[in-house]
Amino acid sequence: MQTALDIGADFQEIFYRPDQSQIADTFGEKGLLAHEVDGDVLDQIADSGSPQGLLAVVKVHDSELTSIATCRRIVVIDMVQDPGNVGAIVRTAVAAGFEAVVTSSGTADLLSPRSIRASAGTIFGVQSARNVDLSSVLDSLLAEGHFVVAANSSGEKDFRSLDVTDQMTLILGSEAHGVSDPVLKRASALVSIPMGPHVESLNVAVAGGLVMYAMQALGNDH
Repeated sequence: MQTALDIGADFQEIFYRPDQSQIADTFGEKGLLAHEVDGDVLDQIADSGSPQGLLAVVKVHDSELTSIATCRRIVVIDMVQDPGNVGAIVRTAVAAGFEAVVTSSGTADLLSPRSIRASAGTIFGVQSARNVDLSSVLDSLLAEGHFVVAANSSGEKDFRSLDVTDQMTLILGSEAHGVSDPVLKRASALVSIPMGPHVESLNVAVAGGLVMYAMQALGNDH
């Protein structure tokens, strides 16, 4: 939650257990409404197996696609249903300098409690659009000059030899089915990650992290 506060998430108010009063003071100093709640009550409300004693109400601001299209680095998530993976992708994207995240319908909600926890609050530091038609979004990004890369097990290009342009978009699909065909057809390049024997695939968040850092490192040279 401290990360979200530092990033500038639009907190409305927070609720805290008595043992978290010191952290609550930090929020109070910023003029936020902070309410002390009995520990047992707060733990029952929290959906985490090991609640940290803080809950917050945060105002959500979905971004306009016209604004997202101006970003240099965007990650598109296609039908990834595990909120832990979605949050991990977001966390890595922010670390690698990506500025926006776009998700398809059928992808776990970026703003579900599990996704937010897995992102360590970094979801509030990027522009985002949820449950959108990826085909039309990618058409718009291509028209804006984005080089669209899809991570795909049958991709002929090693991700480490990826050519880079100023504006780039990475598409990640589910581990079970990969990127859907209509979305895959819009990719400018298909990249794969070499793997040793007996390993068919990587976790989608790990695979995405490798490609995002390759794009980030090369992109910083421009």
